[in-house]
Amino acid sequence: MALALKSLEINMGISLQPYKYIIHKSDYYSFITDSGAEYICYFSPYGMYFKNYPELSPKIFDFNLELKNKTTKTFGTDKRIADTVITIVGEFLNSKVNAVVYVCDPTDGKGYLRARKFKTWFNYYEHSSHQILQLNGDINAGGITLYTGLLVHKKNKFRSQFIEAYLDLIDYDDNVK
Repeated sequence: MALALKSLEINMGISLQPYKYIIHKSDYYSFITDSGAEYICYFSPYGMYFKNYPELSPKIFDFNLELKNKTTKTFGTDKRIADTVITIVGEFLNSKVNAVVYVCDPTDGKGYLRARKFKTWFNYYEHSSHQILQLNGDINAGGITLYTGLLVHKKNKFRSQFIEAYLDLIDYDDNVK
């Protein structure tokens, strides 16, 4: 009985760890889940949307998560995907210089669900993501709602400026009701 319990504890510990990921470049990562789903994560310059903040614009990136092999069937919720993404974004933000903006694609009608999922990943209180500040806001772009978020390390010396720039981007004053 004690051996079976120890085995269960070891297996549970493994299942709560992020997947091993490959760093292809400083802004491009990939990982494969237990079900064989391959994901790519990458950061791209996003400064062109922050022209009013020329000192910050080179430090702002967008984040993309894509399922590379769409034919893979996945069942249920794989919490290790969340742990892996949080770890990758956290590693990227550990420089305490950059900020990340994400936009959840609404074209397939699932943008809100993606935004909700991503938001909960970074609100997971037991994860090391407690060092990452997350702000969320929606942008109305020609009748389409874009669900967005800002991620910045809490100890980033530009944190206040990133927040101001992000609130300006989502036109916070016009979106508050």
